[in-house]
Amino acid sequence: MKNLVNKNITSYKNPEYKFLISLKKNRNRKSEMKSIAEGYRENLQLIESNYEVDSLYICNSLLMGDNNEELIEKFIAKNIRTVEVSEKIFKEISYRDRPDGILTLFNTKYNQISNNLSGPILIPDQIEKPGNLGTMIRTSKSFGINNIILSDEVTDIFNPNVIRSSIGHIFNTNIWSSTNQELINILNKKDYQILLLDPDGEVDIEEFKPNINFALVVGAEQYGISDNWFENKHTSIRIRSTNNVDSLNASTAAAIGMWELTK
Repeated sequence: MKNLVNKNITSYKNPEYKFLISLKKNRNRKSEMKSIAEGYRENLQLIESNYEVDSLYICNSLLMGDNNEELIEKFIAKNIRTVEVSEKIFKEISYRDRPDGILTLFNTKYNQISNNLSGPILIPDQIEKPGNLGTMIRTSKSFGINNIILSDEVTDIFNPNVIRSSIGHIFNTNIWSSTNQELINILNKKDYQILLLDPDGEVDIEEFKPNINFALVVGAEQYGISDNWFENKHTSIRIRSTNNVDSLNASTAAAIGMWELTK
């Protein structure tokens, strides 16, 4: 593997190191149209997707497990530029307390909502916490919901912490972003059943049977679902709660909602 490495980074003064550090800021990721995927599982999903990878960064002293070399070979087989990084540098560019020595720089892309949109949709509405959004993406995949549309995007889709909590499933899911009103117009035009997951909903989700084409809207824990959704034709569904618990973590509520609607 050593002779396939294109470059080594060992200094904090290295311009490439400084660039990678700059991508920890949301505005820099968006302006550069690049982000970082870190970890074995995340990068296994990435290399098997149609996203374009700029560079692979490895730190041999931090590599864990027997599958790392096989994964690195997948990148090399696709002629991905490979850079060896010292441990001190890798720990600085890493987003983790215990990095596993594999990190990539990839090109982001923001697609238009498909004209052929069909099947269930998960709509995270103004979800602020990257961990919650990533968990929703991973859970939606497990329940067979492959369409996710962020309404009035607050969290950057390509935040490395979204990628981490999704375990890389962001790379093989149909993910788009739109404003509330634009999305409502699209759903109405395609005759989607709009379901709002609301603690005060009038229908118990356990007793509800959705249409084949439904869109489940889940709001942020602090603010709930945006008013626009309530002003449009919809059905408000609730998750039964006991012991005076009046709200659930957003990703937990989404998981329960998706399970009940797809079981």
